[in-house]
Parts: sequence; structure tokens; C-alpha cells
Amino acid sequence: MATPLLGHHHHSKWGLKMDTSKLTLLFPGNPLRVSQPDPDYAEEYTVAKSMTNVRLINLDCLLDQNQLELNTSFPSETTVIYRGWMLRPETYSKMNSLILASGAKMLTDTHAYTGTHLLPSWAHHSNTLKSAWTTDLSDKGIIRVLNQFSGPVTIKDFVKSRKHEWYSAFYIPNAQNFSQSLEVIHNFITRQGENLVGGLVIREFVPLLQTGTYLSNNPTFEEYHVFYWQRNPFVVIDYWGKNFESLNANDQQFIKKQGADIKSSFFTIDFARKINGDLTIMEIGDAQVSGLQNFDVNHFYRLWLNQK
Repeated sequence: MATPLLGHHHHSKWGLKMDTSKLTLLFPGNPLRVSQPDPDYAEEYTVAKSMTNVRLINLDCLLDQNQLELNTSFPSETTVIYRGWMLRPETYSKMNSLILASGAKMLTDTHAYTGTHLLPSWAHHSNTLKSAWTTDLSDKGIIRVLNQFSGPVTIKDFVKSRKHEWYSAFYIPNAQNFSQSLEVIHNFITRQGENLVGGLVIREFVPLLQTGTYLSNNPTFEEYHVFYWQRNPFVVIDYWGKNFESLNANDQQFIKKQGADIKSSFFTIDFARKINGDLTIMEIGDAQVSGLQNFDVNHFYRLWLNQK
């Protein structure tokens, strides 16, 4: 059952009218044939192309040569929204500058991107979990942060966790058990390797409503991945595909309210259900680099670009 947030007949009150002629969606090109979209974004590219302007960017060229190479130049006076792979803040900043220099502008500037993409930028938000972080990854630096917690915690870098490796590289039953904690943290740091962004984040773990398990006993919870446009939620993706009927009117009001003070036009918030019944914020992210999971691509773009 779809919630009113998602119901076919209700989405117009969430969406804001958008002049798609002034918009350009920028997708990654196929690294082997940059005139074609990256295979992972081909379906989105095709759907978006039927609704608005689209362009392809050569990400290798951006990363290796600091140059903006597009399949064809931007339309005049356009606002660019990127839909693609996560970019490190310094890469995003470079792309933002190059797009400005080309005469276009990005909807999400670098400040807005890092404001949702990096955990330290949004950890102060109410209704989220206590977090602390360090860029000093020595055992001494890590223990200094562990000492701010008692009981169970989870770990991540400033952007990503390895929650699919729940027991070996994500969840720590007792932050004060330093030898066990450091083992899990060392696993995480080693496995992230050069993909580690920013530093190490430690977060309190609160009991969540478990809905099942997947892959060698990793727990699944009641979780929602919500896309916001101009601070209004327009798509709710049920993470594990089981719980839509569980979002009542209060939940929907809560979800709507949480986007109100975020300084970005296009972002995501992940919510999970605590065992006391309340929703809590697990993650805030930049929607440009956020996956649609198994949500229908056509439906997503219709809801987003507000085409009836």
C-alpha cells in the first residue's frame, strides 16, 4: 500500500511547479564511450531526456585533467543538476567552478553539497543520533572519541558506512571495550582504503525495529529513504520494501518537517523506526548522488519534475 506521500493522486501537493526548460540534468558518460551514458545511469538518462535537457560529463577528464568535457555544451542560462556517482568535495568543487566558468550554474553549490553529503555538517540536526568524529586515525585519536560513548555504537566515514559488514566493520556492542572496538574500526579503515572520506565517525546506536535479516545474519530495520525538492518530500522509498502501511499521518508530518531547515534544494533523509515507535534520522545526503534503489525510474522523474 502506498502512503499518501507516494499516492498517485496526492503527489501534486508535495511537488512544486518546475520550469524544466531552464534545467539541465548532467549524467556521467560511459568511460569507454563518452557520447553514451554510463550504463548504471542509462535508464535515468533516457527518462530524463524525454522530459528536460540532459548532458553527459566525462568524469575521468574532470578527475585526471581538471577539465569539463561534455557531449555537447550547455543550453544558455541553464541550471545544472548532477545525477551521478558520489564525488569527493574537492572534485565537486572543481566541477562547480568549471560549470560556472562555462556560463551555466549548479542548483547545488559546493557549500550545499558538503552541507548534506558530509556528516559533520548535519550532525547537529535535531532528531538524529549523537555523533562524534576525528580525522586523527591513530589508536589514541580513536580512543579519545570512543570515550565520549558508552554502550553500542556504529562507525562510518564522513559519507559512507559498511553496514553490510555489520559485525566486522560497522557495529560495536560496547564502545568502552577498546580492544574489540579497535578491531572493528581497523577493519573499517582498512577496507575503506583510499575511498575513506574525511575521517572516522562514531555514532550512538539506538534499538531499532528489526524487520528481518539478510546476507549472513545482518539485521534489517524499518527504514525509509526520502527525497526532498525545495525542502518538500516527494518520494519515499521503503528501504526493504515491506513497511509502507506503517507510515501514519504523524510520521508524514515529521518527515515533512525534518526537511524545513536544510540549506539545499535537493537532498535526501534516511529515517528508521526506533523500538519506541518514533522515527529517527539515520542519514542526510545530497540527492544528486543518491540511488533510487528499486524505485521505478519513470515514476520518480514524473514525481520529481512534476509532469502529470
